[in-house]
Amino acid sequence: MNILIIEDEYSLADAVAETLKNENFNVTIKTNGEDGEDEALTENYDLILLDVMLPKKNGFEILNYLRQEKIKTPVIMLTAKSEIEDKLNGLENGADDYITKPFSMRELMARVKAVLKRTNNIEDTNCLEFGDLALDVRNAKLKCNDNEIQISGKELELLEQFLLNKNQVLSRENLVERIWGYESDAEYNNVEVYITFIRRKLKVIESKVCIKAVRGVGYKLVVEVNEK
Repeated sequence: MNILIIEDEYSLADAVAETLKNENFNVTIKTNGEDGEDEALTENYDLILLDVMLPKKNGFEILNYLRQEKIKTPVIMLTAKSEIEDKLNGLENGADDYITKPFSMRELMARVKAVLKRTNNIEDTNCLEFGDLALDVRNAKLKCNDNEIQISGKELELLEQFLLNKNQVLSRENLVERIWGYESDAEYNNVEVYITFIRRKLKVIESKVCIKAVRGVGYKLVVEVNEK
């Protein structure tokens, strides 16, 4: 699936793009309003993430023009503004959702998936499985065979990221960015603390799945193999 990011803050655009790519989306970035509008008019995208304050042409102008041209691509507005008038302006002009900076990558992904699900372009990911492990995201339950335990907060968010990216090594930096947000001052040892909590829960339900530390890189979800 293809997502267009129209955002002039380079670090944010890159962070969002990396998160989306890790979720198997194809991403294109445009950093000014005119180039972004031209790209959006191609109708090659399943979703547009559109900043409001852009050079050359602002997000509201772009959104209004796209809807005038009958471009129905879903749009999520990104902005540092939090005033209700700005939100209403975007929604009344045809935006599908609105997210205010700063935001966590998990919040952004939840909104992206919700919008795409409403337009029938993405499958439900409320139940995630790996090995003998199943995570019921909606009900915050972690299950292994007949055993289950409640999991919530940052533990739930972290484990969800591992299950969504089960074949990848996730760095501490990447996890902090996704869970605490790209502007967060959370430290890397926060990740280690919550991973320790998750490991204890996995042992309680007797799962063979574990979070393995990859030295110098990060962490990866694996299934333990019992050696005879």
